[in-house]
Amino acid sequence: MHRFCLCSALIVSAGSAVMVSAQVAPEPVQPDPRIRVDGHQLVEVRVNTQEQLDAVVALADTVWSERVGLGLLDVQFPPEALAELPRLGIAHRVLHNNVQALIDAEWAEIQRRNQQRDISWYQNYHNYANVITYLNTLAAAHPDLAVVESAGTSIESRDIPAIRITGPGDSSQRPVVFLNGTQHAREWVSTKVVMYIAESLLNAYGSDSRVTDLLDECEVIIVPIVNPDGFVYTWTNYRLWRKNRRGGYGVDLNRNWDWHWGGLGSDGSTSSDVYRGTAPFSEPETDAIRDYVVADGRVVAAIDYHSYSQLILWPWSYDYVDPPADDLARFTAVGLQMRQEMLNAGGEPYTAQSSYELYAAAGVASDWFYGALDALSYTIELRDTGLYGFELPASQILPTCQENWPAFLYFAEQAIRPITISLPAGAPTTASTAATTPFQVLITDAASSYAAGTGQLHVRVGNGSFTSSDLTSLGGGLFQASLPSASCGTDIDYYLTANSTDGRTVTLPSGGASTPFTAEAVDLTVAFDDTMESGTNGWTAGIAGDTATTGQWQRADPQGTAAQPENDHTNPGTMCWVTGPLAGTSIGTYDVDNGVTILVSPTFDASGAASGDLDAFVSYWRWYSNDQGASPNEDSMPVEISNNNGSTWTQLELVTDNAGAWTYREFNVADFVTPTAQMKLRFIARDIGSGSIVEAAVDDVRLEVRGCACYPADMNCDGTLDFFDVQIFLDAFAHQNSSADFNDDGVYDFFDVQIFLDLFSRG
Repeated sequence: MHRFCLCSALIVSAGSAVMVSAQVAPEPVQPDPRIRVDGHQLVEVRVNTQEQLDAVVALADTVWSERVGLGLLDVQFPPEALAELPRLGIAHRVLHNNVQALIDAEWAEIQRRNQQRDISWYQNYHNYANVITYLNTLAAAHPDLAVVESAGTSIESRDIPAIRITGPGDSSQRPVVFLNGTQHAREWVSTKVVMYIAESLLNAYGSDSRVTDLLDECEVIIVPIVNPDGFVYTWTNYRLWRKNRRGGYGVDLNRNWDWHWGGLGSDGSTSSDVYRGTAPFSEPETDAIRDYVVADGRVVAAIDYHSYSQLILWPWSYDYVDPPADDLARFTAVGLQMRQEMLNAGGEPYTAQSSYELYAAAGVASDWFYGALDALSYTIELRDTGLYGFELPASQILPTCQENWPAFLYFAEQAIRPITISLPAGAPTTASTAATTPFQVLITDAASSYAAGTGQLHVRVGNGSFTSSDLTSLGGGLFQASLPSASCGTDIDYYLTANSTDGRTVTLPSGGASTPFTAEAVDLTVAFDDTMESGTNGWTAGIAGDTATTGQWQRADPQGTAAQPENDHTNPGTMCWVTGPLAGTSIGTYDVDNGVTILVSPTFDASGAASGDLDAFVSYWRWYSNDQGASPNEDSMPVEISNNNGSTWTQLELVTDNAGAWTYREFNVADFVTPTAQMKLRFIARDIGSGSIVEAAVDDVRLEVRGCACYPADMNCDGTLDFFDVQIFLDAFAHQNSSADFNDDGVYDFFDVQIFLDLFSRG
């Protein structure tokens, strides 16, 4: 291997930062030089026999579907071929009448976007040279975190670029997470997604604790273009080329890996889209990646990004078999949560499943990484589900990148850590001066399992030393920890540890005592607290303006569905406000239908935060699901606050994350409205999209007034009455500053001095 930087690369200074929103300079308009496929049609066919499959492949220009086998296939036919399908008894449906029209539209859009100055790199497609340039730019902007190397060369002697990303310090023993895109040349969006992940890691290090912890623990290697010759060919000769450029006919690189090579879903014919080559690793591209990875020796996880179909696939692919039960359980759990992470980010729904459920395909990369290296390995098929296929519009590049970013973070954490520690409500930033402050900790199994009884909270108050205490189990991997009380304004540092059954210790945050969480001790008054366990307590549902015919807000013990919680949030507890508590015969039986349903809180008093020294924080746990049904992700739930008993409302948040889980939210009231004694909340669950499944729930609503209120004579607000306070008062009095007008009469006289001295003497 060797490090490289093409001469055309734009090198920036080491102190600069490349942002996802970075603009690119306009490029000249270029005519499309590639061969045309006018009149070619994209057709969905159903083949039921091998004879029908052979006939379809013989008629096709290329098969768009990843697999080539019995069942449904997306196939590109030349103009004269479609007429043969009825004669062969092959059921079909035309998806696009003219594939060339899609290619023309894509090229025109690329050229149009090239002329825009206010466009980011992830809002347009770019060729091989541009990708190399941008990759070098990223590394040059972050020399302490990244280096660009060549993982090898292609059959036409092009570099296969790789970028290594990790935190400063000795990384030689850190595990490696390996990502690659563009094994198949025409799958352009896969290049963009892995580049976006690289850039997001680099930009977030040092400012995002999650990314910082990850890169301090592991190294991420990203190969954006495994198949550079084929990728170049899609820009210069034929947009829909799939394979490498061996002999002009090409080898399908994702059938060339040495894991049950030559089996199902591959072909020995050079004309086939899934031609496997003459032997395992016969191609310099796969051979180079294999050697690069094996020489490194630290790869514990890998994702091979492709398009299209919106799928998260795990081994095995070579045959209709599953991995051992423990591995299958891990693949399934991680895959399903990656899907959820995408939905939580507002992304499209992906399907998580075993690879063979889509197709059997021997010799694929994900099987090799798992089988040969025992790595946690997936194939991800990116957007879309077939409307555009490989011709995914440039407008969808960035959303595709954004939905895959949190899924990658979750995947990487699961891969490198034996267990994970997380804080469902976030890390507390304040603690009470009068009592302990409890918070929840979630410990989940990852590469190993949690060793029962090892979870601990480590706390340091002020300038003291760290002391440790055991976490209290609440069941289901949930634990409770408590911060001690301290005098107002005191910093409380803390971190958490837990051990896995294989003897490793996991720390949150990863720096432990050197980079702990910090909470400030404050005076804390609970002005409102409702766990929904006893009565409606002034909550109102079904107000004027509600139009939903089913799924109205009710206080109840919900029945679980794929869209609705089985349990409330309070532990222990059973009741919450939920949009139709019954499960019914399907998830759509009692969901919100045909309009809106509004839940309004009782009035609560936040006037204790009216002064500048205190803040009022409103918090709640909410459940929201809108990723089911025929038209998912079409609705949203406004949450609003009022400080005048509901005469006017201000939006706190617009819920679109489709978490399908209890999610904690907290807001400083003053950031939205002035705190008063007439505060209300309302939650508006609504079904506006046709065919949309909407379920929502609310629990554990609370208002806290927090801060360190200054005593009247404590002029410097340090919690101590001393000479400095007298000095500050006398100076303010001499300059007729309003802080010295203790009786608020606008006159600075003996009475103000008398009141100050009286308050000072009484402490």
